[in-house]
Amino acid sequence: MKKITLILTLLVIIFLPYIVNAYQTGKIIGYIFLQVEKNGEAWYIYPTNGKSYYLGRPTDAFKIMKELALGAKHDFIINTDVFPERLLGMILLDVEQNGEAYYIYPGNQRKYYLGRPTDAFKIMRELGRGITNSDLANITVGIIGEPITPFQIKNKILINGVPFTTQAPYGEWTDQRQQDGCEESSALMAIKWARKQNLTQDEALKEITGISDWLLTKYGEYRDISAQDMVDWIFKDYFKYDNIKLVKNITINNIIEELNKGNLIITPMNGQVMHNPYFTPPGPIRHAIVIRGYDPETKKFITNDPGTKRGELYSYDTAVLYEAIRDYPTGYHEIIAKIEKNMIVIEKEK
Repeated sequence: MKKITLILTLLVIIFLPYIVNAYQTGKIIGYIFLQVEKNGEAWYIYPTNGKSYYLGRPTDAFKIMKELALGAKHDFIINTDVFPERLLGMILLDVEQNGEAYYIYPGNQRKYYLGRPTDAFKIMRELGRGITNSDLANITVGIIGEPITPFQIKNKILINGVPFTTQAPYGEWTDQRQQDGCEESSALMAIKWARKQNLTQDEALKEITGISDWLLTKYGEYRDISAQDMVDWIFKDYFKYDNIKLVKNITINNIIEELNKGNLIITPMNGQVMHNPYFTPPGPIRHAIVIRGYDPETKKFITNDPGTKRGELYSYDTAVLYEAIRDYPTGYHEIIAKIEKNMIVIEKEK
């Protein structure tokens, strides 16, 4: 084992300059990461809660994968070549045979037989991606045995009374205030829900452009607004609304827990990895949406996405949505130095 660790350490040192940090590209859920700044320690990002699990030695890694695995029928595993998105990154156990484990690699949607602990460890190393210590620190560490919320939610959650508008209510996408109005429109939908107010198309246009003009005058920027500045500038300053909070470094569980409390969520997104067919390709690299529900049966989040006129009650696969969450700095197309998975939680007016 010491020899293997030494070899891995040398490989990391040699190839570190050439390793593409997958964390920075937003490809996180279901992948295995190798700590390139240490000894190549392996971590598995579990799709169901977005947490990282340390894989340790071969026997430890095999045990963790068994603990987090999902049971599946033999025919399904054996006869499937390309697996559906909802299973990407999962470990499937063949419940009709001897519990053989298969890892569904998100990179190509195909299965890899894990076999014995040493075989599983080898596959993890071969499929692992590089990650820095600072980026790994941004992912919550999971503990075997803790509750996995998504599988415990039995009933569909849907917050009613949330009005919908696109960021360009009449399709005037050439107006930059509307083109970049996802933060304003998401905040507008949330505040109207919180105050139990309706929203007309005319009012939506007036508010979205009005908020943009107001932000430009007072703060000097309206195009790309960070989650923190959405809270401080739009909600607290413009709308004078304080039943709101910013939660950082969130997991999938955190989103579901807030929805289960009856709270509305806004998340900053990388629209280019959301796979929404109604976005103009390649999609907005900086985007914001309202999350208003979760369906445990389909494992999808229900949203009001202002980026398309078909965005009302639009559903996103849990893993796809979580992977796309990415806060960005205020400014126009400022460099996004690292991935921060943050959310804005809005409570109803009391």
